[in-house]
Amino acid sequence: MQLVDRIFSTDAASKRGPAELSLLATRGVDNLDPYFAKFIPQLFIASVVPLIVGIAIAYKDFLSGIVIICTIALIPLFGILIGRFTASATQKKWQSLAILSGYYLDLISGIATLKLFGRSKQQAQRLQEVGDDYRSETMKVLRISFLSSLALEIIATLSVALMAVTIGLRLVNGSITLQTGLFVLVLAPEVYWPIRQVSAQFHAASDGVEAANRIFEILETPVSAASNLISDITEISWSDLTVEFEGREKLLIPAASIKAGAVNLIAGPSGSGKSTLISILMGFKSDYNGDVIVKGKNGSVKLSDLDKTNWRKQLSWLAQEPHFQNATIFEVLQQIKNDLSKNEATQLLASAGLEISDMPNGLDTGLGGLNEALSIGQRRKVALARALIKPSSIVILDEPSASVDDASEVVISDVIKSLSKQGKIVLVVSHRENLISDVDSVIHFGALK
Repeated sequence: MQLVDRIFSTDAASKRGPAELSLLATRGVDNLDPYFAKFIPQLFIASVVPLIVGIAIAYKDFLSGIVIICTIALIPLFGILIGRFTASATQKKWQSLAILSGYYLDLISGIATLKLFGRSKQQAQRLQEVGDDYRSETMKVLRISFLSSLALEIIATLSVALMAVTIGLRLVNGSITLQTGLFVLVLAPEVYWPIRQVSAQFHAASDGVEAANRIFEILETPVSAASNLISDITEISWSDLTVEFEGREKLLIPAASIKAGAVNLIAGPSGSGKSTLISILMGFKSDYNGDVIVKGKNGSVKLSDLDKTNWRKQLSWLAQEPHFQNATIFEVLQQIKNDLSKNEATQLLASAGLEISDMPNGLDTGLGGLNEALSIGQRRKVALARALIKPSSIVILDEPSASVDDASEVVISDVIKSLSKQGKIVLVVSHRENLISDVDSVIHFGALK
């Protein structure tokens, strides 16, 4: 729960992506179990048992105690050296898994479009390559684990053998009694066994260690302490914004402003920063250079200084790829307005271009399952209706008319105009020419620079 709360209160989602975050919140958290349940207790045992047994052996036979001190130091030394290789290999394995999960998520999300253009089969080879990379990194971790276990076993075995040879020679010349020699030989393996088990449990918990590192990176991300509030928003403006992404060139978002009572449209090629700007305006991305100014009737405030929870309460948002949990259409709409009646829901959906007759089970049609009964365009209309219910002063619509027919696009265009007439700030991202030609202002985004 802490991880989920911190994801929504910081910009972790924009840095890591939904696939890696869901991987950490599920498999990553599960992998913490062997770390806390096995590795940590074994570490405690290894710090207590060898010390007590070693003292008992040294008390009975001081020379055997010296041999233990000289040989037992080799196990942690080799364990540290091998552990570094294990940590590096496990990190690469998790990176490969994150890439594989992200690629698979993108592939599944766009499978309908790929099938439409006959490009779905071409992705199989790339998916195979990414899967092979993950398999290769996993095998590297396993090889290191087996080799390290073998190395530590050999060290422990040779250490006990050295002690046995020493005791045997001393028994021959009579410098040690048989009782003391047997006492030392019986207890000697117990000095090395707990430390060997620490190494074995470390490899078993290596995934948990790497997952913990990634999880705590998110948990330790500072949450903005901004507490300023603003209402009656009339304009949002921003200077030239630059955003840096790992592995790609710096992204430049040109300066512009959007005003209340107007339909403001952002147009530009893919990769020009439209979705990035939306993330910034919604407060989910803060690592940018430049200023975003929010103007209200009582003054102006930087977006970075605003309380993000209060700020998002004033926003309505339609995502480019709407997603729903397992619920009926009526239940999804009721989440925004608890006292919503079915008659109001029907009228609301109709205003978004979705009639009851278009849905297999009317308002009881299920959403969020693997076999949704609605098309992509119909789901987008449900998401639009959901955005319309929320009382807000800013409406952000990302490709609201994608995957819909021309008649529905006209209806959606009318809805957008009505929102601007209500005095709201309406920001639309679209490639559709019909929408572009019917707005109050257009902000053109260029390419990457």
